[in-house]
Amino acid sequence: MKLYVGTYVIPVMAKTDYIANLGPLALVSRLRRLLNRMVADGERVYREMDFTFKVKWFPVLHLLNKRSPMALTRIAETLDMAHPSIIEVSDDMIREGLLVSRKSTSDRRRRELALTANGRRLCVRLRPVWKAFKQAGDEVNTELGNNFLESLKKLETSMEAQSMYDRICSRLDRVNKEKTISTKPIQQRGGTK
Repeated sequence: MKLYVGTYVIPVMAKTDYIANLGPLALVSRLRRLLNRMVADGERVYREMDFTFKVKWFPVLHLLNKRSPMALTRIAETLDMAHPSIIEVSDDMIREGLLVSRKSTSDRRRRELALTANGRRLCVRLRPVWKAFKQAGDEVNTELGNNFLESLKKLETSMEAQSMYDRICSRLDRVNKEKTISTKPIQQRGGTK
């Protein structure tokens, strides 16, 4: 590539993407990098519009806006997220005055979360922002031949069928049969999900 400045020609080195060049070896790194960029963009939108709101709160707030109150375990199941993640997010949202936590009326051992009046008002104020997020997502999906969301679903289904952990260990077991690498310490630490 060349850059022309007046009568001078300046050679420009094309930027190489080290992680992308690693191919499937860096799949998780590429997904993490993409996620970080998208989260940063989302956080910037909320910040510049003067919302005290974090991208990671979206699924819980959106769900509770539709089905409040809900038991913490039911939220985790519905969103297919880890229980500790839901606790962390809900604790943040409780501190911000968006949620309230209370004992379930049907089962005193269970904790339920419900939107506060502030949480409900925030959902109303965020509707146009979420509409813009959806439109931007639709645009990306269209740019990618309308199959990005379908491909993402296939990836999720594939990971549910066999985790990366299991896939990697099965390959290490094959190598182990040919060499002396052992996966026993990995498998003894917890195995699969």
